[in-house]
Amino acid sequence: MFFKPNKSIAAADLGQQIPIFDDGTDIRVPVTVFGETRYFLLDTGFTVSAMDRQYKPQLGEAVSQYRVSTPLDANEAMPIYLCPEITIGGRQAELDKISCLDLTLARLISGQPCDGVLGMDFFAKNVVSIDFDKKVLSMSAKVPATVEGSSIVIPLTPLFQHYAVEVLINETKNLDLLIDTGDNSSVSLNSKDWQDVFSNDQTNVFTATIAGINNQVVQSKIGRIELFAIQGRGYTNLHAAFIRNLSDPSHLGLNFFRRHKVTFDFANQKLYLQPGRQFAMVDKEDMSGLHLLRRDGETFVYSVDNNSPAFAAGIGANDVIMSVDGRVASSMTMNEIRNVLQSKDGEKINFEIRRGENRLQFGIILKKKI
Repeated sequence: MFFKPNKSIAAADLGQQIPIFDDGTDIRVPVTVFGETRYFLLDTGFTVSAMDRQYKPQLGEAVSQYRVSTPLDANEAMPIYLCPEITIGGRQAELDKISCLDLTLARLISGQPCDGVLGMDFFAKNVVSIDFDKKVLSMSAKVPATVEGSSIVIPLTPLFQHYAVEVLINETKNLDLLIDTGDNSSVSLNSKDWQDVFSNDQTNVFTATIAGINNQVVQSKIGRIELFAIQGRGYTNLHAAFIRNLSDPSHLGLNFFRRHKVTFDFANQKLYLQPGRQFAMVDKEDMSGLHLLRRDGETFVYSVDNNSPAFAAGIGANDVIMSVDGRVASSMTMNEIRNVLQSKDGEKINFEIRRGENRLQFGIILKKKI
């Protein structure tokens, strides 16, 4: 059932494109494990790759454990198992160990299958390119010449078992940000860096509910960074999340990388960025106050922010969303629904809600926070 890998994905330039699925919160890639297709998140901020706890009986006995720290102030011991055979695009992944955790919340937030995580132990052994325009991933033994000739090359520095990149914020503050494709924000700042960036600009900050891996949901903050630069390339109005965990470094997250065609060459400590079609996209946050989850095909309200448009309209926790602006909610992806709730300041959105045995109609006016 278990194996010791003898053929690295990086042993040859595969030239194969593997589809990625971007649900607006995470990106996933199909893998084959236990003889079936499953979907694993791509998370450079996760040290050891993982499988969902539903597969724990198939993993056998734990062989060790390690302590995991997350931006949401969670520290816990995670069991480590021998890794079953995992293939990506028909090739074996070079993983000899795997951790195990509860990915229920990731499935509820995205409304999509989520069976595991490919972490830094996978990325560190492969040159991985992600084209967010074409929604494909490719792996190779070295950086393709087409990437080298069309991208800016950014040096990386080791940070614990991960890598960081130097950025310039508001033309005055140099920060080292950990590369984290599992963080859906453009930027996430720890307490010290947050204070440096936002101490004198609370008008660009608001309270937000943030969810993380392993079923963590907490109250945090979102702030707007007016000017951001990396290797001389500038960006404006990026949103940053506040990291509650005092020991966690600041991150450069997935919403930043979505703007590019990106290649990670961690073995040679280099990051390659080429502008994609979304390069100039504007960071958006929810304007409704609704926090939605999907279970068994139904979209329901997990919580409602106080003093938000949804709160003022009377929508409450556990309400089931039946329709959004005339569209049947179950026919929409969670990403489509969230895009509606981020659409336009002042836009009116109509909902049909099921509350117990009753069907209710609500209209809310979206309100931009920053």
